[in-house]
Amino acid sequence: MKKFLLLAGVACLFSTAANAGVSQYVAARASYDFNRVKVKHAEDGVIERSKVNKELISPHIAYGVRSGYVRGELELNFSHPIKANRDAYKMNLKKYSAMANVYFDYLTCTPWTPYVGAGLGYSYLKENFVHKSVYNLAWQAMAGIAYDINSNWTIDAGYRYADLGRIRKNLGEGNVTKTKVRDHEIMLGARYNF
Repeated sequence: MKKFLLLAGVACLFSTAANAGVSQYVAARASYDFNRVKVKHAEDGVIERSKVNKELISPHIAYGVRSGYVRGELELNFSHPIKANRDAYKMNLKKYSAMANVYFDYLTCTPWTPYVGAGLGYSYLKENFVHKSVYNLAWQAMAGIAYDINSNWTIDAGYRYADLGRIRKNLGEGNVTKTKVRDHEIMLGARYNF
């Protein structure tokens, strides 16, 4: 029995390698974002720290290529503004990102495919309270599972952690504000394979 399972596994790997041509896909995803924003404000030697936790739904679109068990894609992420009131501080933070992602698919010879991935790119953050916008180097890590409905359509569910950088503004006379943006996201999506 063990030899049969071993032979079946080897045959699965060879059949996958034989069909490992390059294919293209487009993807659309929706994420439920657990936004974690940390604000640090220093004024006259007094440091105030606060956290803003907001839950939002955001859209993502991507174009990718796949060869065997490796996928590469370009992804655009959009988000609704994060709004919060903290005494005199009224936050209205907008965030967008463009990422280049690499995924490793664990081929199982079934319609189910677990995956892990990582991405690097840029984020655009604009905060209305300090009237500043910045471009940051951003990164993300992903994991999930996909299901092949047929040869063209795949659905997936996963998790994404994204570090979108920070906004730092010197307001003069020792007053400095720093805003760090981190996201934890539950993602649902669909891919159309050409």
